[in-house]
Amino acid sequence: MVLSNIEIQAEIDAQRLVFDPPIERGSDRIASSSLDLLLHEELIILPAKAQQGVVLVPDTLGSEVMDVLAKYGERRLLTEDAPYQLQPHHFIIGKTREYITLPQHLAARIEGKSTLARLGVSVHITAPTVMAGFEGRLYLEINNIGPFPIQLQAGMKIAQLILEHVGLPPTEAYSGNYQRQE
Repeated sequence: MVLSNIEIQAEIDAQRLVFDPPIERGSDRIASSSLDLLLHEELIILPAKAQQGVVLVPDTLGSEVMDVLAKYGERRLLTEDAPYQLQPHHFIIGKTREYITLPQHLAARIEGKSTLARLGVSVHITAPTVMAGFEGRLYLEINNIGPFPIQLQAGMKIAQLILEHVGLPPTEAYSGNYQRQE
């Protein structure tokens, strides 16, 4: 069952659902059945063209996938004076400003914002599930399939989190490769 704004606020108030930096009580970021997440300052700008002689084998990367992407990409910090223009048909890695701690009785899905989608920007490719007990920043696979460059700014609303009750809490919280990622 998807949580309503009332249930989301109650989970935050009870400090079972934790965001750092905190989401203030009554924030306009809490919608009827989702919560808006903000874009972190740090991006990894991936090469626009294929890298000669580089073939990545996903099953061999495990938790090192971000290290590999950082090796071939360029880290960029967004500032008020230096936003990033995401060009058409370009792919970058971003993350949420919020460090999230989910309790074991909640799971979530991360979805794009409709305004960005209508401009041709997706914020995750295929992995919307956030497991019960997850803790960390959510990484975003940002792709512009639209015809216009899109300006990305630190702190902009980039995605929405849809929270769901887990029928019975799992025997163990999530402990995969991306637990506690910064």
